[in-house]
Amino acid sequence: MSRINIKSVFRLKTSYMVGHSQALSTKSSRPFPVISDCLDTSTTDANKALAVSKAADEELSKLREVCIQGGGEKGIARHVKLNRKVLVRDRVKNLLDPGCEFWELCMTAGLGLEYGDVPAGGVVAGVGKIHGVDTMIIANDGTVKGGTFYPITITKQLRLQEIAKKNRLPCLAVVDTGGAFLPLQADIFLQGGRGFGNQAIMSSQGIQQVALVSGLCTAGGAYAPTMSDIAIITHRIGNIYLGGPPLVKAATGEVVTGEELGGATMHCSVSGITDHFAQDEEESFAITRDVMATLNLDPTPELVDDPPLYSSEGLEVLAGMENIDKSGMIALLARITDASRFFEFKAMFGGNLVCGFGHLYGQLTGFVANAGPITAADAQKGGHFVQLCDNRDIPLVFLQNSSLSHGAGCDGTTMKERAKFMQCQSVVRVPKITLNVGGVAGDENYTMCGPSFQPNFYFMWPRATMTKSDPNMMEPLPQAEGVKKPRKKLSQFEFSMGSAAWAAARTVCDGIVEPAGSREVLARAVQIGMFHHVRERDTRGAVRSVVRM
Repeated sequence: MSRINIKSVFRLKTSYMVGHSQALSTKSSRPFPVISDCLDTSTTDANKALAVSKAADEELSKLREVCIQGGGEKGIARHVKLNRKVLVRDRVKNLLDPGCEFWELCMTAGLGLEYGDVPAGGVVAGVGKIHGVDTMIIANDGTVKGGTFYPITITKQLRLQEIAKKNRLPCLAVVDTGGAFLPLQADIFLQGGRGFGNQAIMSSQGIQQVALVSGLCTAGGAYAPTMSDIAIITHRIGNIYLGGPPLVKAATGEVVTGEELGGATMHCSVSGITDHFAQDEEESFAITRDVMATLNLDPTPELVDDPPLYSSEGLEVLAGMENIDKSGMIALLARITDASRFFEFKAMFGGNLVCGFGHLYGQLTGFVANAGPITAADAQKGGHFVQLCDNRDIPLVFLQNSSLSHGAGCDGTTMKERAKFMQCQSVVRVPKITLNVGGVAGDENYTMCGPSFQPNFYFMWPRATMTKSDPNMMEPLPQAEGVKKPRKKLSQFEFSMGSAAWAAARTVCDGIVEPAGSREVLARAVQIGMFHHVRERDTRGAVRSVVRM
């Protein structure tokens, strides 16, 4: 692909902001100056970048469609016609408030794995509103290999529980699983047990755990409803037992039906494991919604939009570039902040890191965006800024962009300052949301709040990458002697290591975001993160004071 000339895409400007002198002359009642647009989307290079970005969006759409289809025609037919059960996405839709949008997370997990494809990791999950309350819904897809747990299923569920715990979201598990995939049990049982422990821990912290049994809960799957605060079970299709009728017959010779062994009637009237009996799936949805209404949680308010002044198409242009410079990051901020207003912090200090304040759907937010290697001055500025946001209870959005960082060296002073920046952003109490727009490499995985620094949410643009080291400085690995027999390919997909598709398939990121939809995703993430955030501004004392480095 031909290189895109960045300079031809950006108009030369001496300032990125409409001057404060202009703002003072008009005495606008609105805070923060308007960002002056420096992105020219009409050039040939801009059109090339747009085409590249659109092609990446189309590839993402194809991956999503594979996951929406779940187990394919055969799996769907078996689930609906033979087992007479409602499809998982229809279950979720029936549980949510009418007209509510389901914000699906980790959608393309499970594709391109060493042991084959497990669309969506066998679990459809995300955040949606039930009686106005944002709820983390984790629903097994019975069309994908009968709802069997694979290692990626466990990995995805653990990440979703982490998100729920960090954001204090009540959890609703829609259980329909045959337990673990035994050939891979060594990679399942220890991690799977953590999920059950997480249910107890969250329950003890007041984060409610609700289960709707809409199918088999066999072996390890039996623990999900039993570890919940409240469980609903559907007659004839819901069963809970460690070993099913075939195992009972093999072990004892006794012939017993699934209903007798662990059906809805038995568990509601004899064992007491389940609390509510539903005659059919339609009734189970109504009962579950009523249960959620008893949790006594405040509904999440609707966000009020104040759109940017510039078209979101510019985000697609930026996403198609090989490198995004500081002008590009400013143009990005102009397309995601309310009314394109942004108040930059330390604008003359630390040239490769942009820090400042803006609003996302009315929510005051601190932005940290890099364009080039983080210098000692950048790190000092970043550490200072994140402390200010923490002290003021302002959520943080990190925009990762290492596209211009390749080949940059690092001296001792810079390394120490970067370590201080990492220290500062590691311990903030406010929600942190990270969006990887131009790739991330080296220790910018750490300074710019990568997955290992536990952001509330971590997203990537389709063409973004994630690498441990600068790929331009890595020596090629020596070739092993002899020719090994190639392993049988079990997946129809093959993603390059470190790509957004590769990361999303392994739930290293929480989802791939189309550039044009970045503003909405970030706003929703900030809203969820801040809704239960506890302000402690006046009780922190000297320990929480800002340290100027």
